[in-house]
Amino acid sequence: MRTLRTGLLTACVGLAMTAVPAPAVAQVDLAGGWTTRLHEDSAERTGGPNIGEFEGLPINDANRARGEAWSATLWTVPEHQCIPHPADYGPNFSNLKIWQDVDPVTSEVVAYHTQMSWMAPIRTIWMDGRSHPSEFAPHTWQGFSTGKWEGDMLNVTTTHLKPAYIRRNGLARSEKATLYERFTRVGDVLTWVLIIDDPAYLTEPYIKSRNFGYEPGFQATPYPCSVEVEIDRDQSLIPHYLPGTNPYLNEFAAKYHIPVEARTGGAETMYPEFAAKLPTFPDAVQAPVIAPGARLVGQSPPPAPPAAAAPARPAAPSAPAPRSRQ
Repeated sequence: MRTLRTGLLTACVGLAMTAVPAPAVAQVDLAGGWTTRLHEDSAERTGGPNIGEFEGLPINDANRARGEAWSATLWTVPEHQCIPHPADYGPNFSNLKIWQDVDPVTSEVVAYHTQMSWMAPIRTIWMDGRSHPSEFAPHTWQGFSTGKWEGDMLNVTTTHLKPAYIRRNGLARSEKATLYERFTRVGDVLTWVLIIDDPAYLTEPYIKSRNFGYEPGFQATPYPCSVEVEIDRDQSLIPHYLPGTNPYLNEFAAKYHIPVEARTGGAETMYPEFAAKLPTFPDAVQAPVIAPGARLVGQSPPPAPPAAAAPARPAAPSAPAPRSRQ
């Protein structure tokens, strides 16, 4: 009888243990300071891409039109000067700080927070299982993010992003986009993978990765931004180019002998099979862009206009004819 009772007790304990939620698989510590690594994608992480440089991006025709109409002078408009980079663009080149909120009773992580150095935007990644709000809820530059651990990888889903850009040369990202992220840490290296799914401007997901190095003691400093009137213009004017009038679209492509079919991007240009087609396309040609009053190197100055003829002097009045005698 004792053996039977012992067996039943063991079975009950085992059943109870299976009913208790299993703790999460060992999770790595993401908190701390992280410095960006600029060893790849220099166009994205430093000065920015060229005008019209769209190759390798899965954009559709609407996004291509947005990029070709874009003018860099837009950044001089006061309303655009202090816009922070959105959640899907800030990781491109900025240093990073991560910290966590911990429940004092359960010791579970309730949320992670990220702060990028440039413009110091702070973002919250909720880890408490809450759902995303209604599609009519406010949209922000950092969006609404929820996270979940899968082994040693933190998976994050972000919605409710304000319309922004996927590149600093005018390519757009709409408010309909969903951002998926994967955070993994191996030693002192943090890899951050971003996957942007945008039904309005992308025909396929846009995927990029960024690496950061652990920097103990790193602190993000304040980043105040002041608005200045850089160009005195009518407030109703928004810098842009009308379709077909941007003279700089092929400038970089002609310099590096890239065909227009590659420069204009699209999902096809992401894949190796497209490289086999490149020899069949002619190189892009850039028409000279001459500022008013300037001339090309080696070009003779325009002939001087003919001197204006001196105005004719009025003829002297003729003497009256002599009168005949009566």
